[in-house]
Amino acid sequence: MGRKVITLDSVSFRHECTRLEAIVTESGFIPDLILSIRTGGLYVGEKMFADVRHESVTLQRPSTKAKRATVKKIIRLLPRPVLDLLRIAESWWLENKKHTKQPASFILPPMQDAQNILIVDDAVDSGATLLAVVEAVRTDMPGAEVRSAVITQTTLSPMITPDYTLYNNRTLIRFPWSMDA
Repeated sequence: MGRKVITLDSVSFRHECTRLEAIVTESGFIPDLILSIRTGGLYVGEKMFADVRHESVTLQRPSTKAKRATVKKIIRLLPRPVLDLLRIAESWWLENKKHTKQPASFILPPMQDAQNILIVDDAVDSGATLLAVVEAVRTDMPGAEVRSAVITQTTLSPMITPDYTLYNNRTLIRFPWSMDA
């Protein structure tokens, strides 16, 4: 299936988070801790499981900072169809480049007493970020059940496949906080 771009406003984003929560719940997994990966995952996590303890971790791809500084002003000037093509081109590039685990430094929040941990992010591209967090949590909390949930998986073979996802068909999503929203 070819890539497509979906734009979510704040109402449709909330609806998608509710759908993702329902998929997790229907599986029988009841988290006692939501660990959100900042920044996008924090927005998703905040909309899920209101009665569950929430924590977050910050970990970004090295390219994220450079991308923001370089293109933020230009992007606002481009028409939506061009922005869609740019997203598709970036996704194609990510899918076809050789992925390696990148050393990342981040500090996990306190998770003592957590037995069922749900790691939440907005999207999985290469999977490097989600994989790093999942591995760190499993190392830190060896007795816990650790699962992951994302709104979309944008590539066919990420380094890790989330346990729960709404779109695992290379759908690209323009979230309300995206630079090109």
